[in-house]
Amino acid sequence: MRERWARDVLHCPYCHGYEVRDRRLGVLGGTAGSVRYAQIVRQWSDDLVYFTAPGTLTAVDRTGLAACGIGVVEGAIDQLVIDDDRLRGVQLHDGCVVACDALFVPPRFMPNNRLLVGLGCDVDGDGWVTADTTGRTSVPGVWAAGNVIDPRAQVITAAGAGSAAAIALNTDLVDDDVRTAVHDADHHQLP
Repeated sequence: MRERWARDVLHCPYCHGYEVRDRRLGVLGGTAGSVRYAQIVRQWSDDLVYFTAPGTLTAVDRTGLAACGIGVVEGAIDQLVIDDDRLRGVQLHDGCVVACDALFVPPRFMPNNRLLVGLGCDVDGDGWVTADTTGRTSVPGVWAAGNVIDPRAQVITAAGAGSAAAIALNTDLVDDDVRTAVHDADHHQLP
């Protein structure tokens, strides 16, 4: 899949769905949230197949997929079928090939938090650094923004959060400067 990444193996239905709309699409399932992800991809095509290992779907999952007209293929995938430098299908371990023009793979977001964790910042149960609405972390003087605290933060969201954190950080520094100036003024006026 690595060689096909961002060509016909895609990760974001919001970023890439339009370019493959109305084609034969597949979703590589089997991970937490991948059924919901397939239901989102379904908005782009009436021809969608959800690939998953046997025994991974609940009855609720099956009902939801069927209601949306999403086909389910259970089995191990051996390889992608490429012809003329284009994805043509997904070959299962049993040799069966399921036609597919693009395959969506739900991303697995992993926080790149080593620096902030090393500074002692608190993280939530999934490893994302926790911060208040201004980006202030649990460590005094440390702010964070973007997708180190919010896995859904795309570039524009991260930039906005970075700007808000910078303003909050600057305000904190100005407050420190004022406190220091008041302290120094009080000490210089002592008789």
